Amino acid sequence: MLLLSGFSLSGLFIIPDQAEAQNRVRILASDRLEGDQTDEGSVTKFIGNVKLETDDFVIVCDSAYQYSDLDELRAYGNIQIDMETETIWSDYAYYHIGEEISEFEGRVVMQGENATLFSDYVEYSFITKIATFPGSLRLEDEESVLLSDSGTYYNEQDSATFRGHVQMADSVQYIEADSLFTNRSARYYELFGDVFLDDFENRVRLSGDYVEADSTGQRTIEGSSRMRRINESETDTTHINAHRMEVLESDTTYTFKGFTNVEIWTPDYSSLSDTANYDDHLELFTLEGSPSTWYNNIQLTGPRIEIQLQDDAIRSLLSYIRSFSVQEDTLTGRLNQVTGDTIYVNFEDDQIDYIDVTNQSSIFYHTKDEERNPDGAVEMSARFIKMIFLDGELEDVNSYENITGTFFQESSSLESHELEGFVWEPDRRPQRPPTEIEKRLGDIPVERPFSLPRRYLESQE
Repeated sequence: MLLLSGFSLSGLFIIPDQAEAQNRVRILASDRLEGDQTDEGSVTKFIGNVKLETDDFVIVCDSAYQYSDLDELRAYGNIQIDMETETIWSDYAYYHIGEEISEFEGRVVMQGENATLFSDYVEYSFITKIATFPGSLRLEDEESVLLSDSGTYYNEQDSATFRGHVQMADSVQYIEADSLFTNRSARYYELFGDVFLDDFENRVRLSGDYVEADSTGQRTIEGSSRMRRINESETDTTHINAHRMEVLESDTTYTFKGFTNVEIWTPDYSSLSDTANYDDHLELFTLEGSPSTWYNNIQLTGPRIEIQLQDDAIRSLLSYIRSFSVQEDTLTGRLNQVTGDTIYVNFEDDQIDYIDVTNQSSIFYHTKDEERNPDGAVEMSARFIKMIFLDGELEDVNSYENITGTFFQESSSLESHELEGFVWEPDRRPQRPPTEIEKRLGDIPVERPFSLPRRYLESQE
């Protein structure tokens, strides 16, 4: 993340009063020195190849005027100000000695130890130690670039705010927002309004109304939060919507938490829940708060559902306690039902392999004749039931301990038969989001916002 390192902005034109200014400003070079009386009072003019020195900086410019009655120093043309850790270039510089305010206008370039800033106007108060950039700015360090319509830097707090079309980019991520607050030393960031983050390394995009990030690698996204992640092989995409998200990244893995109306969609499965946790190392989603999960023609509900992935493909579903599963027969449209304390669904090669139901287990499944037409149904209860599938269709049922069962002759009334706790809500199944998470601002230009000052170019050479 881009840091405002190297911009103390202290020591610019530090001339506490007029008498001390006269003593501390030393003339190193000037083609001509003139004194004049103007409507603004007496002025001392340094003209041509001017070089002045104070205890804190050296200024080189085409000309400089010192207004003793106004306590002002004004510099013009090809300005370069060298300090201990910063250098500033501009077309015009102004310093009010009494109010301790300096202004830089034109093509302003400020170069610190670790970053360079480009703007057309900068104002700095030595009393409040606040720098203001009312116009657009560009901030660069060795790895990243920041653009903004305006900004403010608080020197004592080592923090800054940027407002209007904020964009940041480096080799691993791109970020944009309406505004940004950052504390450099704490490595703390807050982004507000239409926030967009593109994490290239983890193939993750995030959007929301507000984002908070800190030095631990945690990001909090609030307000219409959205997340899109592409798997490592770039063959599958996961979309997540929630009111609030928390993402914690480390060097090797990351964890995700979603809160309030969490929707997950992938080409293979989808889910709804009040909360959702994901551990990238374990490849495990944990859903709580009346969750529902859909996979092909299966719906699974229960107080807690675990979705186990393997190489981003679904490996198993686990629901407990007092769970309910419904499978819609692809040929007849009838609903096979399963309920029990624990339901475990195992998958092989992206197909359901078997279902294990444990404790207080009950199933109701429809049978078919040789022509695959409806041919009655079976309702069964047992301590443990295992349902075996072939090509996604129920093939066999095995039950153990305390078995009771009933066979029903074929009847149209079987279509509406329901076990206790029946839940079937295919209309609630999340669909692929109609819009992608995309940035709204253009690409960050490679070129700087203006032709660079001559002395700046010479210094870089």
